Amino acid sequence: MSLAARCCARLLPQALQLRPPSAPCSTISSAKKYINGVHLHYQQTGKGDRGVLLLPGALGSSQTDFGPQLKSLNKERFTVVAWDPRGYGHSIPPQREFPLDFFHTDAKDAVDLMQALDFKKFSLLGWSDGGITALIAASKYPSLVHKLVVWGANAFVTQEDIKLYNGNICQDLVPLIKCPTLIIHGEKDPMVPRYHPDYLHKHIRGSRLHLMAEGKHNLHLRFAKEFNCLVEEFLISSD
Repeated sequence: MSLAARCCARLLPQALQLRPPSAPCSTISSAKKYINGVHLHYQQTGKGDRGVLLLPGALGSSQTDFGPQLKSLNKERFTVVAWDPRGYGHSIPPQREFPLDFFHTDAKDAVDLMQALDFKKFSLLGWSDGGITALIAASKYPSLVHKLVVWGANAFVTQEDIKLYNGNICQDLVPLIKCPTLIIHGEKDPMVPRYHPDYLHKHIRGSRLHLMAEGKHNLHLRFAKEFNCLVEEFLISSD
């Protein structure tokens, strides 16, 4: 039996008990918070004592990138927040800008949003560009980040893009990450070669690397049930 199947088998009895179809915590609310000079839009669901922030990819939003997670992550165990970074989705205005430090700006916005929502500590789930933002946030705000899950993210760029990023997106920060970290990689991801998750796994001490043989860049959407089970198991496991 695969790891994902074992996770689902362990979690299903609890889920059936904890999440009746009519549970009121299934509601997904939308709101905005004024953070660092911008009205940031977010969606929130669940009533669990574990806060989780979902960070979308480039040009994405809470709804376009995380529908299956907002719908199905365990709402009794977790309070799930999915946000639109400044200039994305319903966090417009302002229009999106891309200065060289925009990932760092997003990381601060993300952390400040969760603090404004009264989460003293929380976990981060970051996809693609949101994964880069999550890596930076975990490295710069270690006292606030409980656990980290990233997929479709890279810490550096290839030779073709070196003029844009000078070769380093968050490469120098990755070794500073101290929280438990799960790296998920789709082996058929056409955008992020295998050496990126291998690099993250090697340089984040104690991290776990899980490979999905049929996964592509949007593995959390294409294989949502398997992905959600893996993430729930990781987030509720003891450190």
